[in-house]
Amino acid sequence: MYAANTTPRQLFLDACDGRPTSRPPLWIMRQAGRYLPEYRELKEKRGFLGIVKTPELAAEAAMQPIRRFGFDCAIAFSDILTIPEALGFPYRFKDGGGIEMERTVKNESDAEISSPRERARENLGYVAENIKILRAQLPDRAVFGFCGAPFTLAAYMVEGGGSKTFPKFSEFVKNSPKAFGTLMEALCEAAEEYALMQSECGIDAFQIFDSNALLIPDGGYWELSGKWNARILGALKGRAKTFLFTPLGAGRFPETAAAGADAYSVYTGNDLAAIRRANPGDYALQGNLDPLLLSRASPAEVAERAREIIASQKPFGRHIFNLGHGILPDAKIENVEALCSAVSEGE
Repeated sequence: MYAANTTPRQLFLDACDGRPTSRPPLWIMRQAGRYLPEYRELKEKRGFLGIVKTPELAAEAAMQPIRRFGFDCAIAFSDILTIPEALGFPYRFKDGGGIEMERTVKNESDAEISSPRERARENLGYVAENIKILRAQLPDRAVFGFCGAPFTLAAYMVEGGGSKTFPKFSEFVKNSPKAFGTLMEALCEAAEEYALMQSECGIDAFQIFDSNALLIPDGGYWELSGKWNARILGALKGRAKTFLFTPLGAGRFPETAAAGADAYSVYTGNDLAAIRRANPGDYALQGNLDPLLLSRASPAEVAERAREIIASQKPFGRHIFNLGHGILPDAKIENVEALCSAVSEGE
């Protein structure tokens, strides 16, 4: 899947930096997951958290899609809620689906979390070991680390779990600004330390997932989330390529870009070329094939859409091919194979 004399890792780094490449590097969000039969078998034996907290198993889960598809990048197998758990807010998976926090933040006293940096480093060592194993097994591939954005993590910690609208959290942000700021500071410090720890283990890139950013009204992203993300990304400058994922639309790209990442992962349905034209600058874009195509379309349709996205970015360069959000559990293996073939056609 890569050009002669170029490793997948170098292809990725070249694309991030704007050097010429024969094709965009390829990986997909949630590439280690339930659509893979080998992952389902592993999860059935050990459970999701059992995999996450066992470095050898987590590295194995991250390796599975590399073996099957030859992606250019691997991403550490973990979960965004590891940070809250490290800070004393454990969670569990409900029988009917979704997650439930065993403790929630209700007031400023709950938000006052002591020694967040130390607790992140002490309690998340299993992720560091996972990344070390993955790095050693994949010297020629780019390796991603990641964390959840403080805003997104805070939403779960206040709400007590997932929600479409997060009403408790929205009320908390509006009516308890001091407590919100206290919580965000603790989460940001923990995330900074977590990111630095991952960089020490040899990651090439680090992505912040701000999945709950749509809760923020137009114009409010910097104050409520962006400035905290900027701190985490800034701590990694010169250590790893920095990526930011939000579901915000193309019209809000300037809000997202204020965080100062090296690259932005663009949500499904947004026109990459239009973002480039409206927002000239020194950054890479990642994305943004609709994951539904991998579940519902034919291999030919997947390949055609992939070629369209690649063609739209050729005039600009600095493109990392990915999905617009995580791959779905019912994605078809043959469609992922068609995607890989289409992306590799440029060589």
